[in-house]
Parts: sequence; C-alpha cells; structure tokens
Amino acid sequence: MVPGARWGSPRSFAPAGRAGGRSEARPRPRPDAGKTLTLVGDHRTRGAESPIGRPALPVETPVRQASLAPRVLGLKPHFLRPRASHALEGKGGQLERLEDAKVLVAELMDDEAITELSDACCVDVKYKLSREEILAVIPEYQGLIVRSETVVDKDLLDAAVNLKIVGRAGSGLDNIDVPAATKKGVIVCNTPESNVVSAAEHTMGLLLASSRNIPWADRFIKSGQWGRKQFEGSELYGKTLGIIGLGRIGGLVSQRARGFAMRVIAYDPYIPDSRFANLNVEKKDTLEELLGEADFITIHTPRTKETMNMISDEQIALTKPGVRVVNCARGGLYNEEALERGVRSGHIASVGIDTWMSEPQETHPLYEFNNVVGTPHLGASTFEASRRVGQEVVLEVISGLRGEIVKNAVNIPSISEDSFSKLQSFIRLAEQMGILYRQIRKQGVKRVEIVFAGKEIDEPADAKILSLVSLKGILERTMTSGSVNFVNAGFLAEQMGIEVRETISLESGDYRNLISMVVTESDDTEFVIAGTVLEHKHPRIVQIGEFAISFAPGGKVAYVPHRNVPGVIGRVCTIMGDHDVNISRMVTSSGVTNVLRDSIMILGLDNDVPQEAIDRCLQLDELYDMEIVDFG
Repeated sequence: MVPGARWGSPRSFAPAGRAGGRSEARPRPRPDAGKTLTLVGDHRTRGAESPIGRPALPVETPVRQASLAPRVLGLKPHFLRPRASHALEGKGGQLERLEDAKVLVAELMDDEAITELSDACCVDVKYKLSREEILAVIPEYQGLIVRSETVVDKDLLDAAVNLKIVGRAGSGLDNIDVPAATKKGVIVCNTPESNVVSAAEHTMGLLLASSRNIPWADRFIKSGQWGRKQFEGSELYGKTLGIIGLGRIGGLVSQRARGFAMRVIAYDPYIPDSRFANLNVEKKDTLEELLGEADFITIHTPRTKETMNMISDEQIALTKPGVRVVNCARGGLYNEEALERGVRSGHIASVGIDTWMSEPQETHPLYEFNNVVGTPHLGASTFEASRRVGQEVVLEVISGLRGEIVKNAVNIPSISEDSFSKLQSFIRLAEQMGILYRQIRKQGVKRVEIVFAGKEIDEPADAKILSLVSLKGILERTMTSGSVNFVNAGFLAEQMGIEVRETISLESGDYRNLISMVVTESDDTEFVIAGTVLEHKHPRIVQIGEFAISFAPGGKVAYVPHRNVPGVIGRVCTIMGDHDVNISRMVTSSGVTNVLRDSIMILGLDNDVPQEAIDRCLQLDELYDMEIVDFG
C-alpha cells in the first residue's frame, strides 16, 4: 500500500500503560388531466425487462430514541410499498396523477421507464438539446432526468425556477453541481445500486476468462490454428479468493465465488464482523495477511487518494507466485506499471482488468500479454442494468415530486426553507464530526448514538437529518464513490449491521447546544466526538475521545495524540517547518481524566504534508499517532 493509505494497518493511538493499545472509554454523562408525452429525437428501447428488487423494511414512528431505518415522519417511503406495473400503489388503488408536475427527459432512457413516468405526471422526451435550447425550456419543468452529457450547473439551476428534483440515470455526478442544487433547494439523486449485480458478474467473468485463457484461445483458433497445451489454465475450485473491500459488490462476488467452492477471505477494516459472518467469509485483519494467502485477488473499494496504488510492487511481492488478479472497481487501485512488471516476470499468472487509470485507453503495455484480459469498462454494460437505471431514476423522481423520501438523494433531504436556514451550521458540524471520526479511527463500527442536547435541536425531524449527515461522514470512505448520501446512510448502516440511535435532551451543560456522537467499536470501546455551534453560525469541535478541546473544523489539520511532556510541540512544529509545511493555527488539550499524562494537538495546515515529515514525527517517542484529516 502507498504510504499513508488508510486501508493499511495504521499505528494505533495507544497511551502508555493501556491494555490493548486503545484509549480507555471514560465514563460519560448521559443526557436525558390526461397524459402528456412528447417524444423528440431518437427514442429506442434497449434490453429486456428486469424487475427491481426492493428491501422490505419496517416502518415506525420516530420517537426520542429510535432506529435510523429510512423513513420520514408521517410518510411511507415508496420503496416500502408494493409496485404496480406502471404506477405507484396508494390508498384505494392508484395514486392521483401529479397534474401540475412536468418532467424533462433530456437523455436516452428505457421506453418502459418513460411510460411509467408518464403515468404519474406530464413528460417531455427531448434528446440532444443544445445548451441554449435547454436553458430556454427548463423553466417549465419541476423534474429533470439526465445521464452524463447534460451539464446541470449554476446557470441552468438559476434558469430552472420551478425545478424540484434532478435525476441522474447512473451513478456519476460530475456533470451536476450538487452544492448549487442544494442551495436552490433542488434534490439531486442517482442510481448507485443499479449496476451492482452486473459488476459482480463481470468480476466473475474476468476471473474465469483470465484463469482459463479463454480470449487468447478464441483468437488462436479464429486465426486458423489449433492446439491446447499453451492454454492450460487454473480451476477456481478449491482455490482461495481474496476480496479487498466487502461492500455491496464485494459481498455479491463472495456469494458467487462460494458457488464455485472457493475459499473466500476478505480484508475490510470498515466492515463489522457480523457482515463477514453473514456472508461466510473469513476476515483478515491486515492487507498483508490476505495477500499472502490468496490465489486470486479482486478489489472492490472506492478510488480515493488513500486507495490509489494500494496494490503496487511492494504488495505484489507479498503474493504467491502465480497469483491471478482482477479489477472491476476503479482504475488506479492497482498500479498498472507494477502489474506489467509482475506479468512480465511471471509472478502474476493472469490479469483481468475492466477499469483503467486513464479512459479511454486505446494503447497500453498490458495489451501485449496474452494472459491479460482487458475490457473497456463494461462492468455496468448490461441490458438489465440499463433497464434498472431507468426504473430506479423514475421511482426516485416521482417520490421527490410527491414530497416523499428520495432514497438515493445525494444532497440534503427536502426540508422547509426555514428549517434549512436554522440547520445549516448544524448540518456542517454533524458531517464534519463524522468525517473526523472516520479519518482518525480505523476500527469496525457496531453502534452509533447521536445525542442532541439543548433547545435548538428539539424536533425529531431535525435530529434525523443531522443524524443521517453524521452517519454519512462516518460511512462515506467505506463505500464506492458517490454511493453514500444523506438519505441512504441509515439504510446502508442497517445493511452493514450497524445499530444507530438518536437521543434528544434539553440539558446541554455548559453549552447552548451540543451534539455528541458516541461510536461503539467492534471491541466495545466507546469513542466520543462532540461539537457545538456558536452564535448560530460557527461550528466547533469540543471533544475528541477523552480530550476536551475547541477548534473550528475545516480545511486540513493534523491530529496528533501525544504524551504531555515539555518540548514535544516544538519538535513536531520544527519537523513541519523543515518540510516547508506552514502551520496556520494550533490548539492543544489535556485529557479530561489524564491531565498530566496525555494530550492532543490539532495543527491547521496550509499545504500538504509529505510522507517523510509524517514518518519523522512518528519516530518521536512522545507521539502515539499522526493523522492528516481533510474536512474537504
């Protein structure tokens, strides 16, 4: 793994004298007309029908302390209701049409999905509109459905004076200005789950094709030759498959691999033990352990700066000779130059690769090897996935227009302007608390309790929004890019076996308001992060673990737990200065229960910290850890 990667085995914050290398959990106070369908452009049906499977979840009324299963006060989410063929079912049969709602479908979409949408509201299908044309017509519409070509930026959103929701038929959001949409009160949603089955199946296809040399053999006989000795491959039966990242796609791959009687092992420090058990997958505590045992390796993690090049020369050297690897996740997770060296040396027996560091990739050194099977990013390219994309986005857009929960919303759930104005600073604080936890703690999560204290957050609906925002911050680094949002975070936590609780209290001690995020980790350690909002607009972190502190979260900071002895702060700052790292601010804290022994410092950073500087700091005996936290 590249230096500093969070998927590795980090150095724990282990104050001297504490068993197990973890901070002690301190006792904490517990606060109490007819259809309109206009078709313009090239409109074709692609693929065959594939129904969408929806999970059945209980619906209950939120109380002061409640589970975070996806729900909205007084509303039953659409995905908890049975679906009719071309309409959503409600009281007495069909729901009333949204006669005042008008949706523009701006890019190619499945015919049946468009028909279902037209049963609920007025629809205009207008493909290949110019920029000027879409800006001219967009004021008419309450909903907009796009794929990857239509740019939904601030100018378009400013023109879309009646727009309520933008549906992205797919998972990527590069063409949509989500912050601008949020400021306008426009919901943005995508379809992150529409291709998980296709991606898992393509992974298995590459495992089989590369291990049995199928593409090479196909090219051979089509060239007029015959033979078999050079194509001798390897069975999947009885082999060990190592999965890096046991999220939705990784879990589906594990199920299919077990159908081939493979032994399945996995490494994922962010997934609780219960998920490993439920999938009958052996958990590996370190990446190195997995690499040393696996005959086949497949990776299913997000592509972040921490996971880029996580499999490079150093990691390949730890694998078995003759290892076979597959990448259907994101380009760049494997270092492609290292893969080439591994294949050329014979250490890597085969490679199956669907995603590339740079796309399109017309030429590549890996293309010269017969034992490398490459595909042009086909993981989601199935008729069924295309159909599901259309069906999913239609259901989401209809729900948004009806004022119901939008499961795959990627910005703030629909709330009133007054509530949003009141909650803005708290929303920012809640997300920053979640981001902070995920970047300084590496343990699996069993339970998350969000405690809201004070009179400013006293409504269950407001608490729910903030809870989901915090949960998003915790989960977003464990999932594929773009898959976690403010609405589906509770649903995903439930899938991962994470219990989530909310508590509201009027008593807030020394603060006008206080949000405490109490995380119970896989070893039953409780870790607390707390924050407050000053003067209704200034978020502050006021507690990390057992330490009282006060700093404004934002930008990049260094989190440095250390022994509270003379000179340590100066030595750390000197090292930073030696590497041209400017420290713009600094706060320190002594422990609530360990005033004389331990402390933490928070350093505000104006530029990136070289790994060499981090390594030098960690060589100091007084430091327990150093983590660079990016609040975004």
